[in-house]
Amino acid sequence: MFDIITIGSAVLDIYAMSDKLILTKDLLGVAPSTKSEISQGFFTCGGGATNTAVTFSKLELKTGCLSLVGDDHLNYFIKKSLKKFGVNRRLLIVDPKSTTDYSIILVANDGTRSVLVDRGEYDLQEKHIPWSKIKKTKWFYISSLSGNINLLEKLIGFAKENNIKIALNPGNRELKKRQILIPLLQHVDFLLLNRMEAQDLTQLNFDNKNFWPKLQSYGAKISSVTNGRDGAYVFENEQIYYSPILNIHAVDETGAGDAFGSAFTAALIYGLSSQEALLWGVRNSASVVSELGAKNNILTLKEIKQKKLCFPNQKKTKKQK
Repeated sequence: MFDIITIGSAVLDIYAMSDKLILTKDLLGVAPSTKSEISQGFFTCGGGATNTAVTFSKLELKTGCLSLVGDDHLNYFIKKSLKKFGVNRRLLIVDPKSTTDYSIILVANDGTRSVLVDRGEYDLQEKHIPWSKIKKTKWFYISSLSGNINLLEKLIGFAKENNIKIALNPGNRELKKRQILIPLLQHVDFLLLNRMEAQDLTQLNFDNKNFWPKLQSYGAKISSVTNGRDGAYVFENEQIYYSPILNIHAVDETGAGDAFGSAFTAALIYGLSSQEALLWGVRNSASVVSELGAKNNILTLKEIKQKKLCFPNQKKTKKQK
């Protein structure tokens, strides 16, 4: 019996931070025909399914990760990382015909990052899902399925048949099929979007007075919209709750959305209110972006329950001094 199964991508992430990175309003990169030193870098597993799985595991929930990887040496790093954080790896699907996805993440000094991705030849398909092994779970946390709306529909239908609750963080390719996606949202217990994704889904600007009513009309029980460094919003029962981000210096923004959504969902699993879940999400997200990598500073259950959190890169306000 799992508390939650995360479903989506598993990627090998290669991080690189360098003082030689050029950062402007429209560009993050390196000068052509140069060789620059990396000040900090490492390999780890990423992707929506593994990032969220680690949060759930560190918050003491029994967690399985359902993803597709290739039969190559890259999947070793993903398996090793999941094992390190106590995530059950039995649902990890190894496809001998595929290659493991990997990404190169360039990180600027202020936490801004650009990601280069090499996706494997195949994506997670219905044939890969071990349906009999995923019945006994309380929740699914579904992130991007590479635009496979048919698989999403199958997973949602399976969840409803087996009394499994659903948290959904759709990717851009699912949102491009919004006419098919929207009818499915009435079966979702928690919908997580960032501002741009929410605008794409509703076809309305975030500041439009009809934005929240339209988002609510899709039927998800709880909807949350993260707005980068401007905080996060939660909409439930015609009530909107807001939280600003914690006042810290961001080292790396990779995985902030995954950290927020998974901690929020974990709070719901523990029976907390949406307002309390919002605080869990903000705390976990702030902790993750205060260090390099999407998993290196995920909070434990004891840490996330603390009312006042201290991070090594936290900025002091006048009241704190």
